[in-house]
Amino acid sequence: MAAKRANIDLVALPKDAMSPLCPHGPTLLFERIDLTSKCPRQFYACSAFRDRKACSFFQWTDQTTNKSAFSTRSPTIEPYSHKSLRARYFQLKKLSRNQRHVCCTCGLLLLEEELSYHKSQGHSLKHGVRLQELKYPSSLFSALDDNKTYAQYLFSKTTVNFLIDTLTGLGYTHILCVGAPRIHEEIQMRRKSGVKVTSLLLDLDERYAQVYPPSLFIKYNMFNHHFFEDKSKSKLTKFLSGGRENVALITDPPFGGMVEALAATFKKISQMWNVACTIDSPNVEENVKDRQIPMVWVFPYFMESRILSQVPEMSMLDYKVDYENHILYNSQHKKKGSPVRIFTNIAQTLFVLPLDSGYWFCQQCQRYSSSENWHCRDCGTCTSKDGTRYVHCDACMRCVKPSRVHCFTCQMCQLKDHKCGQINSSGCHICGKLDHKRRECPQRMHADTDNNSLHKRTHKKTMESHGDKHCKKVRRK
Repeated sequence: MAAKRANIDLVALPKDAMSPLCPHGPTLLFERIDLTSKCPRQFYACSAFRDRKACSFFQWTDQTTNKSAFSTRSPTIEPYSHKSLRARYFQLKKLSRNQRHVCCTCGLLLLEEELSYHKSQGHSLKHGVRLQELKYPSSLFSALDDNKTYAQYLFSKTTVNFLIDTLTGLGYTHILCVGAPRIHEEIQMRRKSGVKVTSLLLDLDERYAQVYPPSLFIKYNMFNHHFFEDKSKSKLTKFLSGGRENVALITDPPFGGMVEALAATFKKISQMWNVACTIDSPNVEENVKDRQIPMVWVFPYFMESRILSQVPEMSMLDYKVDYENHILYNSQHKKKGSPVRIFTNIAQTLFVLPLDSGYWFCQQCQRYSSSENWHCRDCGTCTSKDGTRYVHCDACMRCVKPSRVHCFTCQMCQLKDHKCGQINSSGCHICGKLDHKRRECPQRMHADTDNNSLHKRTHKKTMESHGDKHCKKVRRK
């Protein structure tokens, strides 16, 4: 799911409406603004893949589609089967070490008869795989680096230990990993060493189904809360019920992922968690049933406003998250350190950041700050976000990046080489005013009403067509 483009927004579905399906589950509803005519038009597209080569589904909401047209919108893919993928693991374990091979390109545990084909394709192969190596699949498989859908940048060992040690130190025994395969991997190793902690991995990457049983891995689309097997949702419910108040969610979504879709998914997981916590207490107050699951969301600092607009209970820690397979997200290669941070709804004061890495405890803020992040008396907080030491501007009455200087013509802090009088492009794309975004523009309210009516009519026809097709599939089973 790509991040928001300049003229495309994610749109909430009307109440009780259902979107058409693609191979990756229910599609999402988007709206494209024609920047010339300022007119919006809505369409359905795959929730996980915005690259049409990966998933070709695309449908305008104002177009009526028949069954044959609908069936050509989604590519035919082989049905997912955890059981068949898991069978490879057991077959491989029976072989001697010199017969164990892994295709790092495909992420496939290879059987002997498959080896020649993958060689002929020029794939990266690993031979003589030890059984111990199968316990660290993230090191065996090549990382999928589609920044919109997978973006598997793997946490460094230091980051993995910090996250797990912090959560277990706070009493969380059940860690739900939405993505974050390396966290899941390390927890499983600790569990075998006798540590009282367990985890469940929810991920779209089905390669992990070879290594982990259904109790430890569920193929899952985090952009639409879609489970790919019928029993998967009940397995998640069982995991949440087993941990209840001791469950914490940790996620590292693709940085190109749309925050609005992710926030909607985490809300649904929170609802499942609340049900699991109150299943034996039917008289629990309503405000308790609406709690958020304790969450750690790893994302770049410059996405803070987007996250807080969707999940205002979250706050950003100063901890700089390092990755071992990405030069830009590693403190060893950047002067300002990694731009990736931890967002959480757990109290910041409970996160003890490592003093030997330069973090210090701010008494006024009652939280740990990074070495360059000094407390500003005028602002009343530690203001730095990006790894530099911010400076206070008396004219703006706030702290700004050190690269900015106050421009009395623009009446704000700007880059030194800026051009005065440039139009701010952050306002409304429809009317040009700066006090609102295009979604709240008064000029489009009437168009939205017409759009919703049209959406309901075309949606009904589309879903009736899709429903007929689905029923035929069910009868053939």
